[in-house]
Amino acid sequence: MKAAPIIVRTAALYNLGGAVTFLTPGALPLLGLTPPAALWPWLPAIFGCFVAIVLWFSARDLETHGSFPYWNGWFRLCFVVAVFAFDLGSVGVFIIYLAIGDLILALATIVSVQMASDRTAYQLVTNN
Repeated sequence: MKAAPIIVRTAALYNLGGAVTFLTPGALPLLGLTPPAALWPWLPAIFGCFVAIVLWFSARDLETHGSFPYWNGWFRLCFVVAVFAFDLGSVGVFIIYLAIGDLILALATIVSVQMASDRTAYQLVTNN
């Protein structure tokens, strides 16, 4: 599936966009978030950058490195469930939009990586 690398790279850019948002002065207050300390925006930003790098390079060879984006798809899906199960939308409407974007990317990634790598879900989860 030729769309899979594009989907995985889109997920990488989505993460990078989140990281940039966390580090842009004044962006979080615009979204209704006030971090308790200066350290807190850096933690998700660093994690987001790391995931973006892993996804970007994984997209080069999904047959070999498909487990990384596949797992990322499942983590995104868990985030979506958490947003709606724990009413995290009360944090701000932006998180609902974020969750909808993550839902689309999660489902697209899970399906496309499995098709592109020609591996079963079990093989992708266990990296076999």
